[in-house]
Amino acid sequence: MGKLKGQTLSDSLDSLKSFHEIHDFECSEFDVGIKVISKLNNKIILDKHVPVRVVFDKDRQYITIIWEDAGVKNYRSKQLFERYNPNFNEMILDENSDSLEINSTDSDKILIINY
Repeated sequence: MGKLKGQTLSDSLDSLKSFHEIHDFECSEFDVGIKVISKLNNKIILDKHVPVRVVFDKDRQYITIIWEDAGVKNYRSKQLFERYNPNFNEMILDENSDSLEINSTDSDKILIINY
């Protein structure tokens, strides 16, 4: 996984920062709706409420998705990850649809987090 560069990196960091500011839960968990969409055929593979935790400070920036607490077993075999970092995963905040999109180059899935 390569580090994002330029405007894509800046936009991803800004998106996670804004998502964090909207929720302002200071590293505690909160539930969100997550849709997992196949990049291959645009079909929804999973649609669940899942607890997440966002960390955004000068040293660390990431969102942790606690799949197991939502009953998603073997999430890694589905190319889903526990931690997504905006330095390496493109993130786009869509305030019109109240969602954060995460596009990982290491997966054939896109995550849409509705808040």
